[in-house]
Amino acid sequence: MVEGWQVATLAEKIPPHALRQGSHFLRNNLVKQAKGLNVESEFSLEGYWLQIRAKGEDADAFLNLLKQEYGEPPVSRSRLEKWDVVNGFVTGAGRIGYGVYIDIGIKDPAPKDALYPLHRMRAQLADGEARSSREILDENALVDYVPLKVIVTELEGEKISVELSDGARDRLVSWRKYPFDRVIVVGADKIQVETAVRAAGLQSDIVKVESLSLFVQSLLCKIGTDAPGVIVKIGNRLRGIGLSSYRTPVRL
Repeated sequence: MVEGWQVATLAEKIPPHALRQGSHFLRNNLVKQAKGLNVESEFSLEGYWLQIRAKGEDADAFLNLLKQEYGEPPVSRSRLEKWDVVNGFVTGAGRIGYGVYIDIGIKDPAPKDALYPLHRMRAQLADGEARSSREILDENALVDYVPLKVIVTELEGEKISVELSDGARDRLVSWRKYPFDRVIVVGADKIQVETAVRAAGLQSDIVKVESLSLFVQSLLCKIGTDAPGVIVKIGNRLRGIGLSSYRTPVRL
């Protein structure tokens, strides 16, 4: 608590530019959560993680509501135990060949990402085939800031290893079951993306916009609409926003 303010870090990792562009969206969300409560609130980033400050008679209840909805990162390495299920975000996608790092919010005693090792990536997302980490990331549209719920599988010294929770794996595997392309949008809120879709005249091409996190959206394309084509049409309306295509696997 600082000068009467209570502080909570939520399990939402946000690109810095998204916080600037989406500040109105966040304020509206906080106003909705605070409805009927006597509370003032502010938001900022702490190592790209969303931090909320609140004060007032109902500050504690307000922050508990937010923690319940968005979760909390462990922050301290000492709080982490084997088999914990935590919220994480892809970081440094494609930069190493032996897996991919997942930011689970560890800041104390020093920032530390967890490793999702290649052998587990292959087992969970490639049916055990000897694919490279970059291939698996590309095939599943796993780019930086995409959220993944993970299970802590190893804690050895400073080393933290994780694998996907059943729910996270099932979501990615389910995408491959249906013939729909997707566009993954990183750095824009749902309202921004829906506005861009309408402005580009793509309402009949996009089935729906799904929020993976506050500032990561998945555009579900209708059958026959390809993701790269959507990116071409929508890109100039989402300048500075990350757009990645998920292509439906070809079935032979």
